[in-house]
Amino acid sequence: MKVEELRKKIRCGETSRVQFKQQFTTQKEIAADMVAFANCEGGELLFGVRDKTGEVLGLDYDAIQRTSRELGNTANEQVRPTLYIQTDVMELDGKM
Repeated sequence: MKVEELRKKIRCGETSRVQFKQQFTTQKEIAADMVAFANCEGGELLFGVRDKTGEVLGLDYDAIQRTSRELGNTANEQVRPTLYIQTDVMELDGKM
């Protein structure tokens, strides 16, 4: 995804295929989003974006690593059948 495409998704707000998360919450909550996306053939969780307002907050390096690890664990441990997810990190307005 290109930066302008990401910017446009955030401007358009949350939808049934795009959800904003300020940070990783719990495996159970994230698993529910994963299952919902799987049932509608895909979706995107955007971390480091304030829920409801779309304000880009970003994540620090440790939070990025923790979030990536927890997403993989959640897809493997909380969802059946196991989901195979893809993660990516992008810089937007100087924030990761």
